Amino acid sequence: MSFDKLFAKWKAMHNFNAFIRDGIVDPEHYETPHILFVLRDMNCQSERDLCGDLRRNGSGWKTWNNIGRWSKALLDGGEEYPRDMSTAKRVTQLQRIAVMNLKKEGGVSRTAGNELLEAVQTQHDMIYEEICLCNPNIIICCGLTAYGIMGNATLLKDYVLPFSTEWASFPSLAFNRDWWYYFTKINGKQVPVIGFCHPQATNLEGARGHENLFLPLYRDMLHIKELFLKSTSGGEQNNNGI
Repeated sequence: MSFDKLFAKWKAMHNFNAFIRDGIVDPEHYETPHILFVLRDMNCQSERDLCGDLRRNGSGWKTWNNIGRWSKALLDGGEEYPRDMSTAKRVTQLQRIAVMNLKKEGGVSRTAGNELLEAVQTQHDMIYEEICLCNPNIIICCGLTAYGIMGNATLLKDYVLPFSTEWASFPSLAFNRDWWYYFTKINGKQVPVIGFCHPQATNLEGARGHENLFLPLYRDMLHIKELFLKSTSGGEQNNNGI
């Protein structure tokens, strides 16, 4: 099934007021290993093609600046933090990845946990189909459990992804916390699913700003590359845990 056919079926089965199309940002530039970032929903009240926005201008600044940085960390490695995320540089990074929102109905700035849960429970089969179409080598779930809202990785494990292993964790290099993950099977291969913070996070354990928050998160994303993506060519990765 193509993205076009999937989204047509999705829209036909549910009464959307503002369907948000997403998926592989730019098939011509979708690099191996395939990176899929999973978010909750989009602050938008009209139908929209998110991938088209990202190809043209990288969409908004804070969310997509940080996802652009994290994409560079996972695909290129290297220690230098890409502070400059101008529109052109943001587009260059974002066209290399896939992105999807669990809730396809556009929302407001703050996600409603009950609406997100209902969307995942009732549309889990199509969410899974979209993930398979993206054919990821790693899934980064941007949004942790907080304020009564289940984390994205938990939602996927509990309602969407079959054949998932038990939770495991690895320590952050920058913060006094662990990042949790599990493996699932997508298109016949083992894929790590990692719970990470939202790219618009402004405070993690009291850390704020570029030097204290965004730069350490970038280092942790470099660490994720080393742990789970041993090679950035051919899609080879560590499928045996850490």
